[in-house]
Amino acid sequence: MKTYRITIEGTTYEVAVGDVSSSPVTVTVNGQEVEVELPSSASSAAPSTPAPRPRPAQRPDIPASAPRPAAPSSGDDGSIRALMPGRIISVSVTVGQQVAAGEAVLVMESMKMENTISAVKDGTVTAVLVEEGDSVQHGQTMIEIDAN
Repeated sequence: MKTYRITIEGTTYEVAVGDVSSSPVTVTVNGQEVEVELPSSASSAAPSTPAPRPRPAQRPDIPASAPRPAAPSSGDDGSIRALMPGRIISVSVTVGQQVAAGEAVLVMESMKMENTISAVKDGTVTAVLVEEGDSVQHGQTMIEIDAN
């Protein structure tokens, strides 16, 4: 007999299945034995191995080894860009404000997580291109900082 743990609508059952090469088959559910008639096509077939999992469809115009595009980095030019799509929760700087590298400048929600975004260098905020509630896309410039 093969034994399985099956959960249906939150209830777990211990199920043991006897030889399925002929009908009826003895099935034990939570210790209670039951005789089960199998359709003639099922009883004549030997147990089969599971079918292989289908592979995800590959677009013919993109080779399987095509690299993913790199996330745009916030960096030396002073632009702070969105590394993923999201929604702006709060902006804590204004144009003309002095900031230090590592200082929090905004909070962004992405994938149900809040991410604090920090200044990438010391300088003066020259542009705040987003406000609370805005949706941003991958690579979008949110704040620009000019080095002092």
